[in-house]
Amino acid sequence: MATSSATIQTGEIHVWSLSFSDAVPDLTSLHQLLSDDERTRAARFISDIDRTRFTVARGVLRQLLSAYTGHPARSIELVYGLHGRPAVTASQAHDINFNLSHSGEHALFALTGEGEVGIDIERIRPHSPAYRLRLARRFFSEMEFSAIEGLSASCVEQAFFACWTRKEAYIKVHGLGLSLPLSQFSVSVNPASAPQLIATPWCPSDLKLTRLWDLAVPDGYRAAIALNNFTGDPEIRPFDWSAKISPGL
Repeated sequence: MATSSATIQTGEIHVWSLSFSDAVPDLTSLHQLLSDDERTRAARFISDIDRTRFTVARGVLRQLLSAYTGHPARSIELVYGLHGRPAVTASQAHDINFNLSHSGEHALFALTGEGEVGIDIERIRPHSPAYRLRLARRFFSEMEFSAIEGLSASCVEQAFFACWTRKEAYIKVHGLGLSLPLSQFSVSVNPASAPQLIATPWCPSDLKLTRLWDLAVPDGYRAAIALNNFTGDPEIRPFDWSAKISPGL
C-alpha cells in the first residue's frame, strides 16, 4: 500500500512556490521523473528556457504528488480533461486535487483534499495604462472594464493583473481553459481589497460555492487562488520548494 510522507489536514490548502533557477541543478533528476509523453512534449519546445521550465514544473509536480499520495513520482498517472486540465487517476489520487501555474521565473502548485482548486500566477510586464485598458475592454466584462477605467492611471496595471489572475484561477477551478470567455463573468478588480466573484450568469450557484484569494508572490508578479465546493474556512499554507518536502507536513 502506498504511504504518503506529506499530509493535508481537513480545511487546508497547500500552496508550493518554486523559482525555476533554484531547480536548475536538479534538472537531470527531474527529467527522469517525467512520463514518456511528458518527455516527448518537452522535446517539442524550440526554446531551451521553455523546455527547461516545462521539465522542472512537471518534475516538481510529480515530486509533490508522490509525497502526498505515496506513489513513486515516475509512476504517477495523469489524465487530462477536455480542455487539458491534468488530474491524478482515481486509483492513485487519494482525494488529492491539484492545480499549477507558472509564468516567468516562478511557479505555484496548489493541493487540497477537499473541493476543487484553481491557481494562477502572472509576471507583470510593464505597459502603458492605455494599453492595459485596451486589453481590458477586449477581454474583460463591461463591469470590470468600467471599474478599471475609473481608476487613476497609476493603479491600472495592478488592477488589470488582479482581475486577470482572479479570473484565470476561477476558470481553472472548472478546468475550462479559455473555452469560457473571460467576459462572461465578473470578479472584483481592486488590487487592495479582498477578491470576490461578483457575477457568473453561466453558473449562478458559483456565487455561493466559489471563493477567491490573492496570494503573496515576489515583486513583479501577481497571483490568485480559487476554491469551489470547500466547506468551512480554509487555511492556505504556503511552502517553498527550495526547502524541499518535509515528512509529516
